[in-house]
Amino acid sequence: MKCLELKKDFYYVGVIDHNLKVFDVAVKTEYGSSYNSYLLKTKEGNIVFEGNKELFENEYLGNLSSFGKLEEISYLFVTHTEPDHSGAISTLLEKNPNITIVASYGALTNLEKIIRRPFKKIVAKDGETLTIGDYHFRFISGIFLHWPDVMFTYIEELDALVCCDAFGAHYAEDDVLLSKNKDKEGYEKAFDYYFEKIMGPFPSFVKIAAKKVLALNPSLICTGHGPVIDCNQKERVERYITLADTLFPEPKADSVCIVLCSAYGYTRKMGEAIKETMLKAGKTVTFYEIDALNYGELKDRIVHSMYESQLLLLGSPTVAGDAVCLFYDLLAAVPSTIGKGRSASCFGDYGWSGEAVGNLSARLLQLHYALIPGFKANFKMDEALKNGFVDYIETLLK
Repeated sequence: MKCLELKKDFYYVGVIDHNLKVFDVAVKTEYGSSYNSYLLKTKEGNIVFEGNKELFENEYLGNLSSFGKLEEISYLFVTHTEPDHSGAISTLLEKNPNITIVASYGALTNLEKIIRRPFKKIVAKDGETLTIGDYHFRFISGIFLHWPDVMFTYIEELDALVCCDAFGAHYAEDDVLLSKNKDKEGYEKAFDYYFEKIMGPFPSFVKIAAKKVLALNPSLICTGHGPVIDCNQKERVERYITLADTLFPEPKADSVCIVLCSAYGYTRKMGEAIKETMLKAGKTVTFYEIDALNYGELKDRIVHSMYESQLLLLGSPTVAGDAVCLFYDLLAAVPSTIGKGRSASCFGDYGWSGEAVGNLSARLLQLHYALIPGFKANFKMDEALKNGFVDYIETLLK
């Protein structure tokens, strides 16, 4: 059991989990994590912020019970409904069905499918304020940090922001507070990694929300995972903006990234011709030819170039009815939102059947690129195909 008074009548009632090794299947949690919940004692009853993970519902309910009977809880504010925060809510409502849940419309819709029975509710809307007794709760949209249901709650009288996954880290801090953390290097590593893997796919939304929080300048940032931020608050929020800009930069105007592989030189010649034309047209071009030997060392550079480029061009021959497998690993390394506001196309030669261009194009569409129809040639190009290839390059320049 871990309870700690953060401000007058406002308590940490979360759960520390040193045993967590993997989060959401693909995210390593080297430093464990925590599932943070909070409780505010008021004349109108206890108000709880955030549910908890179903695995820890007994500890969660025990923490809440240490401040009075569960029947004394009047409201539950839910910032975000991912099951590591909402899994224990169903059991809480079984104990006290009179609790009113306060959450965004999207979160309430999700909870209906998680709880699977009626419950009392209030819709939290961006910019509005809910008054309960002596306290005012202002709602601030945190959409896509990292789900579309996220709604921050700012408790005006406490100058405290409850923001769930935003500004957090998978880091098990037994002393709860950031000011008590002794492993600064480990925490920073966990903080940055958490951002990259969880918040990174939505950099534009990150910057919008972070600027709203900077304007508030809260003295306490109540995260969903990791230490509660009771110091360096401005620096932690500004770090989000820095990470969004450096890890996921906006594309540069007239920038082109060409990535190709070539079994016998035919696709390479296509890529080199495209590069030459692009440079003559005043474009900035990054050019990579990959194979099984150099791909590992080039991968991170290519991903960064993809972020910086307005146009992405992938060139692959067809091998066993598909594109070269390296391209699928590359495209799996970027978030599914990368293509928004960018264009892409594919080219390549083939011997038997020529599926590479179509298959890679389909994946680029899934990544939300604006797709320019690709070009493929059966073995070497003849004069007729060259004319079509010239037309294709002209299309890329438009």
